Amino acid sequence: MSANQTEPHPCTAGPYELGMHRAVIDGALDGVAAEVEIGFARYGRVDAPCIVVMGGISASRQVGDWWAAQVGPGKALDTRYYCVLGFDYLSALPVGWSGISPHDQAAALCTLLDALKIERAHALVGASYGGAVALAFAERYRDRLDSALVLSMAARPSPMASALRALQRDLLRLGEDLGFQAEAVAMARALAITSYRSDAEFSRRFAGNPERQGGCWRLPVEGYLRAQGERFARCFDAEAYRVLSESLDLHRVDPHRLHTCLHLLAVDQDRLVPRADIQALARVTGASFTCLASDYGHDAFLKEPMAIADWLTACLRQDLRMRRSALTA
Repeated sequence: MSANQTEPHPCTAGPYELGMHRAVIDGALDGVAAEVEIGFARYGRVDAPCIVVMGGISASRQVGDWWAAQVGPGKALDTRYYCVLGFDYLSALPVGWSGISPHDQAAALCTLLDALKIERAHALVGASYGGAVALAFAERYRDRLDSALVLSMAARPSPMASALRALQRDLLRLGEDLGFQAEAVAMARALAITSYRSDAEFSRRFAGNPERQGGCWRLPVEGYLRAQGERFARCFDAEAYRVLSESLDLHRVDPHRLHTCLHLLAVDQDRLVPRADIQALARVTGASFTCLASDYGHDAFLKEPMAIADWLTACLRQDLRMRRSALTA
């Protein structure tokens, strides 16, 4: 492991450590050992309880950037009292692997915790794809964490969401075959955006009339989708997108093997991960279950900062009370 490390400062929102860790893990799908490289970032206090934060497939180790509303001094994931850890997902397929599953990401995280000498995580906080990784970690390494806070993820993907992602991957393959990879990434991402938000939001924002532009009729929503897709394509390559999209559809955990303290959050308007699927997971596992109403749908964990902060804070406080009660019993 190599890292550029400086003294942690409890009042800074930026990471105090950025580093890379190399490890050998056995692929969950093929059983083939491969060396992988894991980028990580740590925030807050090195000697404090560790909270691992994981987002969607486009999230990075820089959790203080993409989730600035929740990570930092005085925020729900308070870096004055916690060590907050983020890491980059494995997104390049190792030789001999047919795919990368959330269990592989969990194995990579476990080796990273070992390297950082973190015997037990205080909590894993995972949203969307990060929720799949958190559930996979809880299933396989339950002795390495106290609790898991999972937002907008169930025990397996819904067939409708998988159907949409299959079409996205077809676009990516077509782009590779025809030599327009960046354009294909932008189109696949634009298609994905239509499922991240709700019908109500699109109706409110894009209900205007078509306009004649460049020899064809353009709808108000088209400029938004094109801009979102092109922005994503500038920083995400086709292969990484394909691998991580596929990884979401390889997600499977057995609810009967989840014995960690588990908190689940659903969004009523989520078109990708239905509330009913998350509620079913809560019933089997005995997890706490919360449902929000938000026109932002699947993106609510990014777009509803106050509601998400309240939920994170309540879950962490509940866990703390339970641990104190166990210690005094």
